[in-house]
Amino acid sequence: MKKILALLLAMAMIFSLAACSGSNEPAQSGGDDQPSGEPHYKDTIIIAMADEFTTIDPTATTAETNQIVQDLVIDLLTDTNLNTITNEGELVDHWEMVAPDDWIFYLKPGINFHDGTVLDVDDVEFSLMVRGPEKSTAANYVAKIKEFIKIDDLTFECKLVAGDVDFNYTFAANALSIQSKEAFESMPEEEAVKIGTGPFMFEEFVPGDYVSLVRFENCTSAPVPNTRRLVFKMIPEASARMIALENGEVDVIMSPAATDYSRLSDSDEFQLLTTTGRGQHFIAFNLQNANSIVSDPKFRLAVAKAIDKDEMVLAAWDGYAQVSTSIQCRDVEFYADIEGIPYDPEGAKALFEELGVVGSTIKLVTSDADHRVKMAENFQAQMAKYGVKIDVEYMQQSALIELLTSDGPTSGVELSIVSWTPGKNADYMYRNPIHSQGGRNYAHLQDPEIDALIDEAAGEVDRTRRAELYKELQEKLTCEIINWVPIAQATLTMGAAKGVEGILLHPALVHSFKGVQKLED
Repeated sequence: MKKILALLLAMAMIFSLAACSGSNEPAQSGGDDQPSGEPHYKDTIIIAMADEFTTIDPTATTAETNQIVQDLVIDLLTDTNLNTITNEGELVDHWEMVAPDDWIFYLKPGINFHDGTVLDVDDVEFSLMVRGPEKSTAANYVAKIKEFIKIDDLTFECKLVAGDVDFNYTFAANALSIQSKEAFESMPEEEAVKIGTGPFMFEEFVPGDYVSLVRFENCTSAPVPNTRRLVFKMIPEASARMIALENGEVDVIMSPAATDYSRLSDSDEFQLLTTTGRGQHFIAFNLQNANSIVSDPKFRLAVAKAIDKDEMVLAAWDGYAQVSTSIQCRDVEFYADIEGIPYDPEGAKALFEELGVVGSTIKLVTSDADHRVKMAENFQAQMAKYGVKIDVEYMQQSALIELLTSDGPTSGVELSIVSWTPGKNADYMYRNPIHSQGGRNYAHLQDPEIDALIDEAAGEVDRTRRAELYKELQEKLTCEIINWVPIAQATLTMGAAKGVEGILLHPALVHSFKGVQKLED
C-alpha cells in the first residue's frame, strides 16, 4: 500500500511539474501565490553558471556545478553550516562516537521526500550500502563501513573497517546524498534519482541550456523558500554572463571575470559577493603514463621549479588568489606552512637540459573554464622559455573528468590542469584525490606508503600525532613524489543584482541557494 501511495503521489507531482514547464525557455514570471499585505518576493531567480550542468544524480559526478543544483534537491546526512563553517547534521539530528571505529547516528523525524514517503533508516542503508558501492564517486567513502546496523527506523550504527575520528565528515560528501528507496522500487532509475528531501524539486533540464527547479511546498528538512522557481542558465563566457546580468536577463552570475569586479562592487545596481576559496588549483602529472617523461620524478621536479606562480595568479585571477606552497589547502585542518618547491628558473633549466627534453612537446588537457584557459596559456608561455612546448586540448568539464578518471596507463594523458576542493577535515583532502583507491585520483598515484599514512592519520586520536602525519604527507607529496604542482587557492566571487539576498558562498564551491530571494516593491 505504501508503494502504491508513493507512486500515485509521484505521478501527481510529475503532472504538476509538466504543467509548470510547458516551454523550453526559462520563464522569469509565474503565479502570485503570496497573500495581499504579505512581503512579495520575485517568483523566479535565474542564476548564470560558468560550467555545464549534466546530471541531477549525485553519484554520477563530483563537478561543483552539478553539486550546487543537487544540493537544493537531495540532502545529506551531515553538511557544512556556511555561517559557522562547521560540520552539522542535515538529515541527522545528532551522533555519537562510541569508539573511532564505531559510530551511532540519529535521524531527524518526519523528513518528507518529494514522492510523499518519509525518511527512515532503510533509505539511508539503500543510498549508502546498495547504491554506494556501485558508484566510483561514493565507493571509497562507503568502503570505510564494515557493518551497517539498523537499530530502529531513525537510528543506525556504523562499524568501520578502521578508526576514523572524523567519520561524521564523510557523510557530507555529495556522492552520499540520501535518496528514496521507495522511489527506486517504484520508478525508472532516471526518475528516481530526482527524488530528494530538499527545499526544491527537479523540474526540467535542457542539456547545454538550463536546468530548473520548483519549490517543495511540503519540505520539512529546511524552511520552505520564498522563491518559487530557480533556473540555472549555462553561459560559459564570463563576458556574456556579465552582459546578461546588466540586461536583466539573469539575477546572479557565478565566476565573474576579475576585470568586472569593480563594475559589480562600485555599481548601484549590482553587488559583488566574495569568500576565500578552499579549492586547490594545480597542474597534475599522470604517474602511470610510462611512455611519457612525466613519469620521471626529475621532470616533475623541473616543472615545479620552472613555474612562476605569482605570474600565473596574475594571469588567471588578476591577483585574486593566494599562491600555494603545499598540496594541502590552507583552511583544511592540520595544514602545515611548508616551503614547498620554490621558483628556481636556473635549477629548472639545468634539469630540463639534463633530461634532454628541450625541444620536446608535452600534451596537457584541461577544461574550457576561463581561469583554466588562462592558467594553460600562461603555463605554455612559461615553459616555452625553457624550450618545452605544451600542446593544450580544451574540453568540457564532464569530458575532462571522465578522461582523467579512466585507466591511467591507457588514457594517454600526460599533464592536466584541474582542481580539488575538499571539506574542512584533512582526510577528505587526501582520500579521494590521492589514495590509490580514491575516485578522483587524477594523477593515478599508486603508493602503499602514502595510502598507509592517509589511513593511519584518519584513525589517530592524538591530535599532535595527527598533525605530524599530515605534515609528513604534505612534504612527501609536495616535495618528493610531486603528483601535483599546487598553484593557488582563488578568491571565490559571485555577482548579483542589488536586492538579491540569501546566497551563501561555500569555500568548497558548493554554494547554497536554498534561501536566495529578492523582495519586490
